[in-house]
Amino acid sequence: MNKSTKKRATITQVAKRAGVSVGTVSNYLNGTASVSRDRTMRIQQAIDELDYIPDTLASSLRRKDSTALHVLTPHLDSAFYTNTISTLMHCAYEAGYTVHISGYEYSAEREKQQLRALESSKPGTSVIIFNGFDDLAEIKRLARKQIHVILADRREIPGYTSSVVFDNRRAPFEIVCLLKNRNYKRIGLFTEPTELQNIRERGAGFLEAMKYFEYPNPENDIYSRPDLSLDKLKNSYLYMMEILDSTKPEDLPDAWLATSDYLAFGMMRAINEKGYSIPEDFAIVGYDNIEISGYVNPRLTTVEQDQKLFGKTLWSVITEFNRTGEYQRIELPQKIKMRGSC
Repeated sequence: MNKSTKKRATITQVAKRAGVSVGTVSNYLNGTASVSRDRTMRIQQAIDELDYIPDTLASSLRRKDSTALHVLTPHLDSAFYTNTISTLMHCAYEAGYTVHISGYEYSAEREKQQLRALESSKPGTSVIIFNGFDDLAEIKRLARKQIHVILADRREIPGYTSSVVFDNRRAPFEIVCLLKNRNYKRIGLFTEPTELQNIRERGAGFLEAMKYFEYPNPENDIYSRPDLSLDKLKNSYLYMMEILDSTKPEDLPDAWLATSDYLAFGMMRAINEKGYSIPEDFAIVGYDNIEISGYVNPRLTTVEQDQKLFGKTLWSVITEFNRTGEYQRIELPQKIKMRGSC
């Protein structure tokens, strides 16, 4: 668990810069009394300039009365997220929490809109953001209103959030090492766009490994396009069909790392329909180890990220913050699940 060492501005400093009383700042932050528009603008400007975060320990009693949990996920139609959230919800419901879930469909603007809507939440409310991007201003505003933001599979923003992450750079490195040891001559990365931090890190880990093991021009073997973020099964199938139709097999990678199991499944269907064999013609490695990955033919080699452990750990971060008021950073283990696709 990481503790923030950032020296925080005080409410007195905010009040002085805004030219109002400490009580007026408190009313603005807590919604305990109305504040004029002019004063609101001055207070918010002072908060932004001073990078002010309210003292979470001072509001611990209020926090313990808040039993609302909001979860933002990139897409609701994903076994990885739903499995994790299901475990989290079980823990939350047992503790008497109300859980609200919404998807932002990989849209930064939709995510921002949802975060802005949460700014009126009661102090002590918990907000979990799976991945997310381009949202720093909204997260800072939530933190200043004493709302606990937890980033899931994304590294923390020091002084503002907790986080639960997987090491998304290390696993691709280990996969490339595995494939090289199995004498694959060329390795491709099949990936959705890289706005999300976990996908960026998987791509970075892939390139680091390819260069380390002296594969030539690895950037030329990254295959990506925007529609792979949504409808992953269908769009990965269509994209792989296009690749196989337009390129001779000898000019393609003989092994592929897909940044999700869903992408891998679509690729596998296209490869089979074109008359190729897995792993004889093309090896495939996925990412996430969702349940169905052990039942496709051949069974998919993949990176196992324990979704139940993920959900339980997110809940433990909420309860620990409620007890101590301290932000945390937890990194979870992952491993390669070897099966028949490589």
